[in-house]
Amino acid sequence: MPSPPPDDARRTLAPGRLAALLYALVFVAAVAQTELIPLLPRLAAADGLSTATTAALIAAPGAATFAVALPAGVFADRFGARRMTLAAGVLLAAGTFAQALPGLAPLLAGRLGFGLAYGIVWTTAVAWIAQTERDPDGAARRQAAIVTSAAVGVAAGPAVGALVAARAGLGAPFAVVGIAAAILTVVLAVTPAEPGRQRAAADAAAPAASLSSLSRAGRGLGAGALTLALGGATNAVIQLLVPLQLHGDGASTEAIGLAFSCAAGVYIAVSAVVVRLGRRAVTSRTNAIAALVLALALLPAGSSGTGIAVLVTLMLATAPRATVTTIAYPLATSDAERAGIGHGAAVGLLNGAWAGAMVAAPFAAGALVQWGGMRAAWLATLALGMLGAAWLLARELRPEPVPA
Repeated sequence: MPSPPPDDARRTLAPGRLAALLYALVFVAAVAQTELIPLLPRLAAADGLSTATTAALIAAPGAATFAVALPAGVFADRFGARRMTLAAGVLLAAGTFAQALPGLAPLLAGRLGFGLAYGIVWTTAVAWIAQTERDPDGAARRQAAIVTSAAVGVAAGPAVGALVAARAGLGAPFAVVGIAAAILTVVLAVTPAEPGRQRAAADAAAPAASLSSLSRAGRGLGAGALTLALGGATNAVIQLLVPLQLHGDGASTEAIGLAFSCAAGVYIAVSAVVVRLGRRAVTSRTNAIAALVLALALLPAGSSGTGIAVLVTLMLATAPRATVTTIAYPLATSDAERAGIGHGAAVGLLNGAWAGAMVAAPFAAGALVQWGGMRAAWLATLALGMLGAAWLLARELRPEPVPA
């Protein structure tokens, strides 16, 4: 006999209102992730941070997401995405507040707590939307829009951190974001549920089947996980190598920052367009073509070591990367639903793939730079992307088996 729907499948906000609140929570989490960046030199001086400790502060969210994404998704299927998201919101607020306290220990503990909350929120918020939206096109748009919300937060974070710290001190940016996270969590917790808006009970997949059913998934789940991993790896390599090469070519810090800000603007615009297209864009064919374009965008940097070439790669890679990351979630959750896999497990798998690539790619690229130079790292990333895109395109040429 199938298990009853979890608590959040029976009690849910109206989908539009729920989505708006979750977008805001993901936006706040993204701001908290990147507001640290401009503060690192002052924090390092104030707390005596080593280079390794500074790197750990930056890597913590990605590493924590890799560790908790899939377990968080499975727990969301078992206990409800609503409960998991609210718990993560509490941890997000506490971890951000801790970073506002003076001293190295609160900073490290707070960053670790924030990283865990960040990984859970990214997984369970998408699952919550997927579980509560009945209209397939509306579900696709609202899941995809989470990526746009996060992109805006990532772009705004450094400015928020720098401006607030300049006026109110180093701890103030973390306190402001912690307050915002706490308010949003309370609003999500106390807003009355709207009955009758939940999806069928099958959407609240039985937790025991979430992992064992992965073999029944079609193209969407595997394709979404692969392209998120490729997008994460490409983004990590770009963040590592582009500033180094632009600096070596004589670009100032301000010029490098402006280049990345322009790329962030393109990312947000493309993601918004994909959200607007809805299910018309959420296809495995679009996903495969965007993955191919993303790999080919690395050709300028792989063929030339000049600053202009890597700047061209930075801009060319932004649009296809925004496309694959925006459509991955609705593509995977719709496929998981057909295969009887819990939404939480599906989103957790995707986020784990992205985070694993974000953590591993910089180390691999750094090793390749030491061994064969910058071009070797670019070409290796290009080759990896081409292999992934070829696999995706080959799947498009084969008929997809119908799940039993």
